[in-house]
Amino acid sequence: MLSTVHTHHTHHTHHTLLPDIKHGLRMKDEGGSHIDLHFDNSVFSLDTVKRALYRFADLCSFDISLIDQQIKVTLHVSTPINKSTINDLCFRIRNEVLDQDLRDTISKDTANIRTLILANAFSNTGLIKS
Repeated sequence: MLSTVHTHHTHHTHHTLLPDIKHGLRMKDEGGSHIDLHFDNSVFSLDTVKRALYRFADLCSFDISLIDQQIKVTLHVSTPINKSTINDLCFRIRNEVLDQDLRDTISKDTANIRTLILANAFSNTGLIKS
């Protein structure tokens, strides 16, 4: 699946295709001041997207909304940015969403093991009476 990048300028529209890393993601730039990303919420959780976006809070601000089965994220940048910077930012955000999604999966898969290790550690300290 491919994501389409639309860069709108005063008189010209450029279309570039980017490889889509996971289903349900589209990017659209309007006038260089904001970028819309859409994530399918059957693929990514809202919490995962928020954690990923937090990593980019020094570069832009965000509006997040739920529209049908999509998590719409509007990135606001303080100055117009060029196509290369847009592509790089979107690439980095998509990778971070995937990273946070994997971290969440691993955390859920290993929760019982972590609980067992902690329980064992505390049982050896005398803090928990048998």
